[in-house]
Amino acid sequence: MFPVGGKVTELNGDKDVVSSPLSAEYLLALIALGSTDTAHEELLTSLDFPDDNTIRTLFTAASAKLKTIKGINLSLANKIYVKSCDYELNSQLKKDAVDVFDAELEKVDFGDSAAAAKLINGWVESKTNERIKNLVSNSSLNSDTQVVLINALYFKGSWKNQFNPKSTVEHPFYINNETSVKIPMMYQEDKFKYDNNTELNAQILEMAYEGNEASMVIVLPNEIDGLDQVLRKLADGFDLIAVWEKLISTKLQVIIPKFKTETEIDLTHVFSKLGINAIFRRENSGVSKILDNNESLYISKAIQKAFIEVNEEGAEAAAATHMVLRKRRAHYPAPIVRADRPFLYFLIGPDHTMLFVGLYQGRT
Repeated sequence: MFPVGGKVTELNGDKDVVSSPLSAEYLLALIALGSTDTAHEELLTSLDFPDDNTIRTLFTAASAKLKTIKGINLSLANKIYVKSCDYELNSQLKKDAVDVFDAELEKVDFGDSAAAAKLINGWVESKTNERIKNLVSNSSLNSDTQVVLINALYFKGSWKNQFNPKSTVEHPFYINNETSVKIPMMYQEDKFKYDNNTELNAQILEMAYEGNEASMVIVLPNEIDGLDQVLRKLADGFDLIAVWEKLISTKLQVIIPKFKTETEIDLTHVFSKLGINAIFRRENSGVSKILDNNESLYISKAIQKAFIEVNEEGAEAAAATHMVLRKRRAHYPAPIVRADRPFLYFLIGPDHTMLFVGLYQGRT
């Protein structure tokens, strides 16, 4: 699933997947400020914003708040690469890029695709602790490339209640009702926010990071094959945030996988499901306020790579998104939350900001 602007669309496939809605939203918001007509309307609708000034207000505030989250290392970086030539970014968009998104700007010769890709990829690696590599391929750039928009997001946090590595042992993980694999499972007993929600038919567990301003929320179906049903309910509008806000601190035995996931997602298909289509058209794309010469551009590719590692100390996660524009144990034991079947998880920041979302299904 991939939420943007409060909406949810499903990601196909049965492998482990992680993505960053926030990373994608930053670029969509910037594109919205550089678009007109149908494209502008589609982007505002998908982001659930009434107008451009709302984008400016909300993203300025969000950027400031994300820089000050207690107890974690969060790097949110934006950059705009413009083709080396006589024209510049549209003056208003340039102002928004710097003031609203704190974006860096740099001119580059896209005709030398190998050098341009190396430059961009090096910047992404530096902003994601070298977790995201080769975001941009040589083949995605050429002399027609006008602008490349990059957003890089990196997260590293330590659990408020850390797991003891000595308690990590291999346990069966049930991929489905017929198949299981043995994977390292971490264990601890402590107080966590929790609910077993009958409507969703799933357990909801929140594990805080140091500082109490960021957390991981796990949605664990009660049935081994229940993940699809949970995703359908969320896609149909189930208010997970309302349930999350009412979680009760409960003493629990928590058993969750220790894992790493890296995913590359073609966002073109995802955005289409969200009603974003015009910006990908070669003709009448509506992306005409990016450059100062009012030349109409279009999005030729939208790719996101994301990474997450969850271990006894906490979680490390990274994501980068780019869009290329071209011309055209006790006597009474605590209840057990045993995440030994496919589940959904979120990394949440202040004000319900969804930093990362992923599916763990025991399949890399």
